[in-house]
Amino acid sequence: MSPSCLLAPPAIDAASITTSLGVPSTPLATTPPWADDWQVEFTGVLQMSMTPHEALPALPMLAAGTSGSRPACAAKRDFSCAFGNAVLAESAAQWKRHAALREIPALEPTPSTSDAMPPARTSIPAHVLRKVLLDFGNSDARTSDPLRSLASRTIETALDSGPYADARHLLQGLIRQLETEQALTQWTTVFEHVVARTQRFESRIEDVARSLLLTHDATSGASAQALAQASTNASIDRLVAHRLHAIADMPEETRATAWSDLLGSAKRVNACANAERMTSLAQFIRQLPQAEQVPAALALVTACGDLQPPGGWEPVAQKLLDAVPPSGIAAVARAIVDPGRRLRSESMKAVVDVISDRLTRIPRSDAVPLVRRLVEIVVMRGAFDHLSFSPDQCAHMLDDLRWMCRRAGLNDLAGEVHGTLEEVCDEYKATLMQ
Repeated sequence: MSPSCLLAPPAIDAASITTSLGVPSTPLATTPPWADDWQVEFTGVLQMSMTPHEALPALPMLAAGTSGSRPACAAKRDFSCAFGNAVLAESAAQWKRHAALREIPALEPTPSTSDAMPPARTSIPAHVLRKVLLDFGNSDARTSDPLRSLASRTIETALDSGPYADARHLLQGLIRQLETEQALTQWTTVFEHVVARTQRFESRIEDVARSLLLTHDATSGASAQALAQASTNASIDRLVAHRLHAIADMPEETRATAWSDLLGSAKRVNACANAERMTSLAQFIRQLPQAEQVPAALALVTACGDLQPPGGWEPVAQKLLDAVPPSGIAAVARAIVDPGRRLRSESMKAVVDVISDRLTRIPRSDAVPLVRRLVEIVVMRGAFDHLSFSPDQCAHMLDDLRWMCRRAGLNDLAGEVHGTLEEVCDEYKATLMQ
């Protein structure tokens, strides 16, 4: 029997159908007008692109405004092509890219500033902005060429002391232009110059924000500073996001170098303390070749300082440990909890919970020393005596460790953790009895 026969609707005589009481049932609806069009070979149904937005319009019942006839099926493929290794590999690569990259949010319309300050006098052509960026990336030419040196000083003066509306318009244009100029040879050098100027411009944003307030009190300065910092971080984050998308389009063998250059540039301009930014960089590591993932994760851990806002280490640790292969999880985890990093108690507790949840993925030879290090952290002994956990927190973390050890088949380690848990409980009881 051919597939077309299987897809054909059966012929039913509505007049011959009766209910259990012998009463004729309600006549069935006639065959839909598109039924004959669906009697097609199975090999012609599949499309090359199967994203939801592209696949759904191929169904006449789901497409808005259809007249009832099935549209012609374009780009037909046979069964082996539809389910072959090439298609599966392409889909896997697309999903891997989707998991490693965050979507760049669309820019909102710029609010009108006509009531607060005059708008910028003229728009800056794209070729002028590009020339400024090229000069940023060529320090030797700026030093040797008097005209370029004068142009560079003019840009600095405009950003530092020119009218705020014009300075803001210039800096905004440089940032937007750099987002699109991903093919620049010295992109990371230009990135450092633009970020440095954006950070320096933050004080001007803060002054303007404070001047717009109707009433000033003790909290006005902090509010204006928070608004200026949010603006600076948003600008840097968009530059990083655009660069990561550009790196994802590069050949696989060059991604690790480009990613490392971006991390190094962010470190040189002190832009590695933002938790969300470091989370984006950590999430991208899964796009790197497997041999480069663990070194990249260790480099990011080294670059991170005391992440802000507090508690930012939890999402960073999650992305790092999920981005590396199982054989590298323990090394990355030990680097995060290294006593030399002096993580705060709340950050260390969050990191211990993240590592505990991934014990089932770690090889036994790596899990044993790692669990013992985590126990040392929880009981605040040795190099971790600077931490401060409440008895409830200690008991909760030890109980989670014991449970995860059992799930991972590390019963001997679970017994060790259980003994430590009993000691902690006994010490707590003795303290209460005093």
